This record gives sequence, C-alpha cells and structure tokens, in this order.
Amino acid sequence: MMKALGRISPATVLAGLALFVSLGGVSYGVAAGSIDSREIQNGTVQSRDVRDGSLQGRDVANGSLQSRDIKDGVLAGDDVRDRSLTGADLADNALGDREVDEPQLDLNRLGGVSATRYVKNVTRVETRTANDAVTPKAAPPARCPKGKRLIGGGARVVAAAVVPVALAANGPDGTAWTALAYATAPTGAWQLVNVAICG
Repeated sequence: MMKALGRISPATVLAGLALFVSLGGVSYGVAAGSIDSREIQNGTVQSRDVRDGSLQGRDVANGSLQSRDIKDGVLAGDDVRDRSLTGADLADNALGDREVDEPQLDLNRLGGVSATRYVKNVTRVETRTANDAVTPKAAPPARCPKGKRLIGGGARVVAAAVVPVALAANGPDGTAWTALAYATAPTGAWQLVNVAICG
C-alpha cells in the first residue's frame, strides 16, 4: 500500500486537489429575475445598461424629465398634446411662417371669438408688395379709413413654396400698420402682405 502511494506523481496530486476545490468550493448563481431595484445602487445604471425601447412612460416619474434630457429635434408635433402649449412655452420669435398654418388664421378673431364681440364694425385693410425675388420688401402702410382707429394688425409671407424670409418689422406706426421683411438666403418669388384691423 505504501509503495503504491509512493508512486503517485505530483501531477496526479494537483489534479486531485483541483477536483476537491471544484466540488467543495463556494458557488453562487443568480436566478433570472432575482435582482430588483433594492439590489442596485442609486446612480449606477446608465443608458447603455437599458435595452432600447424597453422603458415606457410609467417608468419615468412625473416631472423628472427636463429639456436637457431630450435630444434636440426628436420631438414632433404628434408628441405634444393638442392645445397643451401656451405662449409661455415658446421662445420669443421662435415661430415663423413655416410653423403657422396661414389658412387657419383669422385676423378678425381674438382668442377664437369674433372681434365683433369686442368692437363693432370691424374693418380689415390689406396692402401687398410685388410678388418677386426682390429683398428686402416693405409693404405700403395699412391705414385705417377716416373715423376708424387701429386696433391690431399683422403680416405674412405668401409664396408658392417655403422661402427663407424673416420679418424685420411688424407692428403699429402711429395710425397705420407697417411690415418689413427680407430673405435670409437666395430665394424665388415671394410677397409680403400687411394687414391693419380697424374699429
């Protein structure tokens, strides 16, 4: 027996030791779904740890997202609830003629209510520039008829396609409404329309 043990090679001893450790050592396994938010340290999960498309609205606390958390240009009109935005949500001069559906505008209505509810015998005076590519354009002043007073007005750009035009002036000037616009890049024909609302 002793002679048999004496013939065990060092390699055999090491192999047996490795087998012993593998059988008797500590093992630890994680069952699928056994980790929840209590086992995750705050601030350790990053965006790359979350599968694309796996988060929903209910996974985000109300009021926790800010404008800096949303990538520029990813929100479209259908992502915003109708009539949920007010003037306070828009930066000054953020809207141009491309963002406004001109056929839906009615300069004779205030807050969706006919101006005749506020002022009787409302008159609309409109002036236009030539329809060409000349820039800048200044529409003739829209003046109220004698006996009427200026109560409002506006200006719009009319073109067959979207044109890069900016309004430089759009407001009252004494008893008339004035408008001035210029093209910010080479463009085709366009026309500046100036409107005064008189009552």
